[in-house]
Amino acid sequence: MADFFLTGAVTVLIRGEEAPLFPGRLHQRGVTLKNLQYNRQNEVRFCLSIRDVGHLRKEARHFSGTIRFEERTGFPFLKKRLVHYAPFFLASICFFIVMILLSAMIIRIDIQGADRELKEDVRAFLRKEGIREGAIRLNDLDAEQISRRAVQDIPGIVRFTIEKKGVVYIVDVSVEKKAEKSLAGSRHLNALKSGVVHDLFVEYGISTIRRGDFVEAGDRLITGTKKQPAAGTVTAETWYKATVTLGNGSLKTRNGEKRKSIFFSFGEKEFSFWKASPFPKPVQLEENSYSFHFFSYRLPVSLRTETYYPLKSVTRIESEAEQEKRAIQAAKASLMAELPKKAVIIGENVLQKRVESGKVKMIIHFQVLENIAIN
Repeated sequence: MADFFLTGAVTVLIRGEEAPLFPGRLHQRGVTLKNLQYNRQNEVRFCLSIRDVGHLRKEARHFSGTIRFEERTGFPFLKKRLVHYAPFFLASICFFIVMILLSAMIIRIDIQGADRELKEDVRAFLRKEGIREGAIRLNDLDAEQISRRAVQDIPGIVRFTIEKKGVVYIVDVSVEKKAEKSLAGSRHLNALKSGVVHDLFVEYGISTIRRGDFVEAGDRLITGTKKQPAAGTVTAETWYKATVTLGNGSLKTRNGEKRKSIFFSFGEKEFSFWKASPFPKPVQLEENSYSFHFFSYRLPVSLRTETYYPLKSVTRIESEAEQEKRAIQAAKASLMAELPKKAVIIGENVLQKRVESGKVKMIIHFQVLENIAIN
């Protein structure tokens, strides 16, 4: 039967007085028979290849008994069955894939413990991490690293936790506790720092300053009343100094090559699907894990990839002008990370520049527009 799998085989039942002689006549025509069985009641059963059915039909013309095909086996018949049931199998596979993708989709993000403004900051941070409503996320959630980055990047929060429950992500944040102020001390808006008033908007209260006035930290900007505390914004030009030191140093970069290893896990056992040959050191390793869920149930199937990037050392040599430009950009980025969200840098001046041993040391003065009014 195994020899007939590719060509296809059929089991034939022969009944009649000349049935015991029928296999011999087929053998004379060069037909190979398998599983030949003789019964007492002039009955013979055997298996032959589909290619030899023509010889069987020729002998059947001179046979007075009955011939019946019982079973068809082999690749040609299996192929026909697969074609017949192909729509069902394809629909089942597509349905399963769609359900897996829907289970990996982020339907809703619930943020707890934050006000409206802080929620917008949290959502902006999550979007940078690839977590947004409607996104499909198959890789595992590294909650510890995301929490660490959130505390560093989002001002005002001291704790950040994220948890995945089915298709919903639950984020819980804790904000800094601000010292409570007396009602009398919170009725007026005062200057947080020194600066020149650029623009002001008084929502409630009486302004004590005008555009172009120089104010110092602690000066009263808008006076409130006993019934209505002061409210508004005062945009002023403030000043910052930054010291930056940069030099020509060596760094390690990728050379454009990469090799990936793929591992398939079922339950607690991991199997190597594709193992890449290692690069000579130094190399950079990126590891990603992908798990599959059926709504809130995690399937026992997962995928893990290891991508190796060979590194090469490069000595960076920059001109003095290039180092100065890079120093200003680095100082700007560092300052913007500390400024309020709506602050704008409107100018910079190099106060001092000194070059020693290929390193540039600069003191930079920045002009910033920001709201300095606080209660």
